[in-house]
Amino acid sequence: MERSLERLGTDRIDLYQLHNVKLAHVLADDIYATLDDLVAEGKLRGYGTALGPAIGWEVEGLAAIGRRRGCVMQIIYNLLEQDPGRAFFGPARDNDVGFLVRVPHASGMLEGHYTLDTTFAPGDPRRHRPRSWLVNGLQKIATLDFLTAGGAMTLGQAALKFCLAEPSVTSVLPNIYDGSRLAEFAAAPDKPDLTAEQLGRLTELYEQNFGVEEPPMKFKGIDPASEEARAALEAVTA
Repeated sequence: MERSLERLGTDRIDLYQLHNVKLAHVLADDIYATLDDLVAEGKLRGYGTALGPAIGWEVEGLAAIGRRRGCVMQIIYNLLEQDPGRAFFGPARDNDVGFLVRVPHASGMLEGHYTLDTTFAPGDPRRHRPRSWLVNGLQKIATLDFLTAGGAMTLGQAALKFCLAEPSVTSVLPNIYDGSRLAEFAAAPDKPDLTAEQLGRLTELYEQNFGVEEPPMKFKGIDPASEEARAALEAVTA
């Protein structure tokens, strides 16, 4: 920590997040005792966890929220990938935990610029996705025209408004490629909020996988149906 403060040229860090925590880290009381000491010393203002890599980690997230492992959690969440985020929000509100959302545009799909001819440069992680990811994603976003009808906002802005409609989401972390994208996304909070009808329709579409037939998404982390998960979550609620 001292070296981090020295490199940053500051005497405190506003938010310190444990990256890619696993269940063993969530359950390790000594880690959080150390972080609490750093808060008491004024070197940290707050701390939290960041789930990853990739999407999933439901058990790990619920355990971290239930054990009050910090005031904030960073997760992947967007209108095409609403789980496991939806499982976190109720417990988070009960435990006064907020969220930073990354990948709010579903790896660019919700920016509205992809076509069937889109390709990705060498080194771009999206280059390794199967062709079906692009084809199916375009079919999904074709069902979202009602969000942009009348030109009130772009699809990219609507995607951000969707995330911010959840009260426990405090901020989103979109990828910024150029000045025009920065201006577009920065203007999103000033756009009209999504209505209850629109949010309800998005829930229905998600439950139906937007009318696209494909294998269920595979989530990372401990299987929520496993004995390990049951024991971990029982310990939280005991």
